[in-house]
Amino acid sequence: MLEQLTKGHWTRPSDKQAVYTEIAPGQRWGIRVTLIADYAKVEAVEGEKGAWYKGPDRYSTTVYPPSRLERWKGINFEDKIMAEVDKKRQVAAEENDPAAANPPQ
Repeated sequence: MLEQLTKGHWTRPSDKQAVYTEIAPGQRWGIRVTLIADYAKVEAVEGEKGAWYKGPDRYSTTVYPPSRLERWKGINFEDKIMAEVDKKRQVAAEENDPAAANPPQ
């Protein structure tokens, strides 16, 4: 599952959890994907140890398996996770370079 996540590293802190962390060299912000039994948590984090407990949606999102309607539309759990990963990568990029997010006019 999640073969697209190859730039960072995976760890298994427990039998029911897998954690993927991706922070580019020289950057402070990156992403973390935590796979738990029946949901995933996707976060933009500051450093390896950064974490959000009920953080703002901009930085932390919980992704649940697709509903029946979503499955009927062809959306799977991996698609939902990767959509959030793309959003959080953008947040991390903005936090790493605030000037890029707000170019001068």
